[in-house]
Amino acid sequence: MQRREISAKVGAGPAPGALVYDLRANSDNSDGFYVDVTRFSGRVLDEAESRAGAAISAYGNHVRAELHEPFRSRGEYCMELLTLGLTLKRYAAAAERTPRWAVGLARGLYSLRRRAGPMKTPIDSLRTAVTRVFLMPGITQKATSGSYSLDNLPRLIGWLQATGEFEQEAARLNNWLDWLKTLPRPEANRWMRMATVLFAWFEREADRELAGYTRGVRGFLEGEYRRRGCREDQLFCGKEPVEYQLSMVAAEVMNRGLRPDFERTQNRVVLVPACMRGQYASECKARTSGVDISCTACDPACAVNRVTRRIRRTGAKVYLVPHSTGFSRWLERWQGKPEVGVIAVACVLNILPGGYEMRARGIASQCVPLDHPGCRKHWSRDGIPTDLNEELLVQIVAMRPSNSPANPLLDPPL
Repeated sequence: MQRREISAKVGAGPAPGALVYDLRANSDNSDGFYVDVTRFSGRVLDEAESRAGAAISAYGNHVRAELHEPFRSRGEYCMELLTLGLTLKRYAAAAERTPRWAVGLARGLYSLRRRAGPMKTPIDSLRTAVTRVFLMPGITQKATSGSYSLDNLPRLIGWLQATGEFEQEAARLNNWLDWLKTLPRPEANRWMRMATVLFAWFEREADRELAGYTRGVRGFLEGEYRRRGCREDQLFCGKEPVEYQLSMVAAEVMNRGLRPDFERTQNRVVLVPACMRGQYASECKARTSGVDISCTACDPACAVNRVTRRIRRTGAKVYLVPHSTGFSRWLERWQGKPEVGVIAVACVLNILPGGYEMRARGIASQCVPLDHPGCRKHWSRDGIPTDLNEELLVQIVAMRPSNSPANPLLDPPL
């Protein structure tokens, strides 16, 4: 397979082993990661087709004919099936053991905090306590065989919604529930078990293929994370290495599925996270207009400044997003506008839900994962300026319709 010859500027930061994940691994850039994840993604899709191709076909037909959902690629449906397998294995026991009233309370609080205004802080504190005491303890326990049955899938989906961390994933699993309910019960349960078998294969193989990029996760969970205690981001930051690895593959697969629509867009917008700012982020003089936050080039060493200058030369716009919770506000204006393509730069763990949301809103999009995380809110007490594969971002911004000559840097075979 042809190696991607993509160079990237890398910002200063700690040694790779000190980071929760690092797409650069032992290199000075993330070129090797994109080669590895593309190759492994092809294996994942082949395995999913081999084990569950019939289910993927039937499900795809169902969501288009019965749920009137626009076409999505088979690769995206494969990612949904793997997401089902992941949530069954990782969270079914917690859903089974959490009292129904606690799930209802957590869901109500999550709904309330989205429109709470000045009451957001106390509501978040109460949500955090409910999550810690009632929703999380079962995560470390083994699920019973009954947890993997169709009868318990609604309870799992309800638990995912109650956490506030899996809104988009729960929406996709609701579609799978809708299809599974059309099948005879034994057949539905067989496909649910197949989802867990497929995920077990993925977990084993991803550990071989991608573990070099996630070797800091275990140390983070056993060190910094364990010392934190009760926090709002306890579920988000408590994810296992395989959840990072699934997001890495999902980013590659979903970009492929979303690419044809993106290539046809005339206008491009790049959303970059505020954690890419340099060591003087607290003195950032970015210009704010409504929800728009634009770089003013106040810090020559800032990665956002560097990226903004390069991207603006292409005619695209660049905006800062201060936190993932504000992501939806930035998307509303481009919903259902096929002439606008949005490129979202995000932490690996935000790639999958972000891709799902942009797809659901009818936004032609692409995602670029940060090479490593570092924001104070989740990962580092001091804050580590983050960075990305800048050359890849520039190439994505410049993509044009696929009837033009293929670009081997962006389109190696899966």
